Amino acid sequence: MYDIAKLIHLVAGIVWMGGMTFMLLALRPAALALMEPQPRARLMGEVWRRFFAIVLVAIAALFFSGSHLYTAAFKASKLASGVGSVPLGWNVMLVLGITMMLIFGHIYFAGFRKFQRAVAAAEWPIAAKAAGQIHKLVLANFVLGWVAIAAVRLVR
Repeated sequence: MYDIAKLIHLVAGIVWMGGMTFMLLALRPAALALMEPQPRARLMGEVWRRFFAIVLVAIAALFFSGSHLYTAAFKASKLASGVGSVPLGWNVMLVLGITMMLIFGHIYFAGFRKFQRAVAAAEWPIAAKAAGQIHKLVLANFVLGWVAIAAVRLVR
C-alpha cells in the first residue's frame, strides 16, 4: 500500500506542477502575444475551468496519499526506535503543501469566481485584474511547489 500511495502522490504532484509549468511558461505567454484581450479571457476561462477541476482531484490525491505516507513513516520510525519522527524535509513539504492547497482554494473560490463573473458580464477590466491576481498566485504556488520538492530531497 505504501508504494501505491507514493505513486499516487508523485503522479498528483506531477500533474499539478506540470499544469502550472505549461500555463506559466507556454500557454499564457503565447496567448498574451497572439490574442486580443476578450478572446484571450474566454480562452483562459475555459482552460482554467478544466485545469482547476484536475487540480482539485490532484489536491485530494496529494492530501490522502501524503497523509498515508506521513503516518506510515512516523509509525515505522516509532516501531524501529521508540521515537516517532519523519525527516525535516517531509515536515517542510507538509507545511508548503498545505499552504499551496490554501492558496489554490483562494484562486478557485475567490479569484476564478470573480474572473468568471466578470467575463460573463463582459466587464473586461475586472476580468483582466482577476486574471492578473490568479497569475500571481499560480506563480507563488509554482515556486512553493519547487521549494517543497527540493526540501523533501535535500533536507534530512
